[in-house]
Amino acid sequence: MTLTLQDIAMITGLPIDGKPLCMSTDSDGWREQMFALIGMVPPEPREPEVEGDKKERVAAGATFTWIVSNFSNCPEDANEDTVKTYARVYMWYVISRSMFADGTGKNAPWMWLKALTVFDSKWSWGSATLAYLYRQLDEACCRLSGGIGGCLLALSIWSWERLPVGRPKKVKFEDWDEKHDPLRRPTWAYKWDVLNEMTDDPSVMYKLYRSEMDAITPEQVN
Repeated sequence: MTLTLQDIAMITGLPIDGKPLCMSTDSDGWREQMFALIGMVPPEPREPEVEGDKKERVAAGATFTWIVSNFSNCPEDANEDTVKTYARVYMWYVISRSMFADGTGKNAPWMWLKALTVFDSKWSWGSATLAYLYRQLDEACCRLSGGIGGCLLALSIWSWERLPVGRPKKVKFEDWDEKHDPLRRPTWAYKWDVLNEMTDDPSVMYKLYRSEMDAITPEQVN
């Protein structure tokens, strides 16, 4: 039992049809390519500190703070090309923080901006999101330290719907406002829009959830 493409489509609304999001992850010359695409690049980092023969790896991309400070507000008199640039950076920011989040929560990788070079590329974003989440879960099981990445919103909602462990209490559920658009429908995630905030000690709850997971029977799984 695991998260499926159908779950991704129902929870996130992302398309699961379309072309596979397959491209080179080579980052050579990424600064020049980024400048050509959005007209700006992050400043060159300071020379990393050397410990023995190892150097700190510099990520190809931009920090979220850099994106916010430079692309928060599109000028009111912007032409069409400028509006497209701001839209492209906004989408880059959103997918890097939600669909393809890494364990650090600091950087937007260059490769996701590169995927947005053409707006109507018809990528299967749902398939890519699920594949990336699988990889992050696998790496998180093998890492000794560091966080977990991927679309944790989808994973959380899937878990709350399927498993009776760590399920938060719904505070209220308001009727969906379609804003007079019959095609505007809520996703599965809307059921969990307003929740009761948990204030328990995470380390204590982790041990409790782990014990409950070990004790689950097939009859308790939805």
